[in-house]
Amino acid sequence: MTNDSDDPVHDLVHDHADLNRRVRELGEHLDATGPLPSLLPALRDLREQMFLHFAREEEGLFPLVSDWIPELSDEVLAMVGAHDAVCGALARMLHLASTEAAAATLPGLLARFQAAYGDHSRTEAGLLQRLDARLDATQRAQLAELVRSL
Repeated sequence: MTNDSDDPVHDLVHDHADLNRRVRELGEHLDATGPLPSLLPALRDLREQMFLHFAREEEGLFPLVSDWIPELSDEVLAMVGAHDAVCGALARMLHLASTEAAAATLPGLLARFQAAYGDHSRTEAGLLQRLDARLDATQRAQLAELVRSL
């Protein structure tokens, strides 16, 4: 991948690295403190960062990929479904972390969330690698401008 900090593909990879770290830290936080209300700020922060990242992809990257590289359209559609599953699990964790019932349920939901997010992250990394190899400078500039506006 290119190291240009203005490259939109590089920026999305960097976003994923940050999200991966936050997901790992969430598990460590749960292990260290238990499912207490103190988990809520970490969950809210993760939700905001993840929703922003997914919006950039779904509103910027994915439509252009489908136009520019039609053979990746099915993969892009699957990624949108994975976004929905990850966001749904995250929303449920937020709800559970604010209730007394979280002690019994949150660890299992977190494990499922981490597995779903991990699968999605690996699939997306492959897609971004293929894009990095195929996008030309004009396409990168177009994508960068679109993602900046989101």
